[in-house]
Amino acid sequence: MSNERANDERPTGGTDWRTAGPGIRLTDAEAALAPRETSFADAQSGANFVVFEPGWLPADCEVRQTTLRPEQPPGRPDGLDAEAIGQTPWSDGNPAAVRAVVDGDGRRLRIKQFLYDWAPPAASVAPLWGTEDPTPVAAGDAVGFLGTDYKENRGACVQRARTQVEVSVLDGAFDDAELEGLLDGLEPAVDPESGDSEAAAVRQVPFHRLSYWARYRCEGVGVPHGLWDHGVARPYHESVPCSPAALREVEPPLLAPGDDSVGRQYALDSAVTFPEAEAVEAVYRHEANGSDHLWVTAAAEESSLGPEVPPEPAEQPAETRETVRLRDETVHYAALTEDRGAWEAVWTEDGESYAVVAGASRELDGEAFRALVAGLERP
Repeated sequence: MSNERANDERPTGGTDWRTAGPGIRLTDAEAALAPRETSFADAQSGANFVVFEPGWLPADCEVRQTTLRPEQPPGRPDGLDAEAIGQTPWSDGNPAAVRAVVDGDGRRLRIKQFLYDWAPPAASVAPLWGTEDPTPVAAGDAVGFLGTDYKENRGACVQRARTQVEVSVLDGAFDDAELEGLLDGLEPAVDPESGDSEAAAVRQVPFHRLSYWARYRCEGVGVPHGLWDHGVARPYHESVPCSPAALREVEPPLLAPGDDSVGRQYALDSAVTFPEAEAVEAVYRHEANGSDHLWVTAAAEESSLGPEVPPEPAEQPAETRETVRLRDETVHYAALTEDRGAWEAVWTEDGESYAVVAGASRELDGEAFRALVAGLERP
């Protein structure tokens, strides 16, 4: 029983995100690992994301079960029942996830956490996609949303410290104040005895080095990206990590937050080039909270990763979709909500196409986002 790599063999079982390589694949069904019961704190050692635990629950509720779906190499070998071990039917990928069930008096909900690393996270409402009027709520240093999820359940979501947290009501009812309280009370998991957390190791790693799809060089999943329709699957299996110094020389030229009052709050997290697609992508994070994020894509005119200009609206309803004049160009601007985001801008400039997606934020609003786009400059 083995997970195979070119000119190498690995022992039976899952691989660790710190050492996983592009040639490793799951080739033996008996080597596949099922989810295991754990605690939030213990799950951190096997997760490529910061694991959060509820700091507040309604008085009648408690966490009944927490499971870790361990990271494993991509693969669906003969004889593997992917559903039986909690794996998705939508791809061959087997990324890590933490799932917890919260039980109350005649009611129950599920909390799922993972690294959303196959695309910009769909206007900050990925699991609630299509909700007519998602409700923004406080969620620690970030902004979460309430709405209806893809299973037609009442749901909630937030991205904190690069971790996607998704809540789905399975039975009974939880009111909006309770769902907001759950999101707002999330805290990085710590060992109850030592008070320590292993999350620091994850926080220091650039996003694309954490990315399952980039590390294993496997094809990503086609999902909505934002409020304008440019949901082409990111070919991270063809991507090349790019250093901050190298970003000054890439083609097509990338744009970065400028040194103004808004832009200087964001620092480069990581960047990759897509040589086959003639495109560059960079992720910037708010230095103070580590949660707010900007995705900036630059693509050659004929690139499959470049948005069509003018773009078509995506299926997600939005408060604003309009054209504005920025950078001496016509920019197609959209906002899920003007006050809390998410926001998006698409345009062409000097023969290249650009897309900037900003996740929901307590630090920005529509005016500040437009100012940020106007101030973008070469790294």
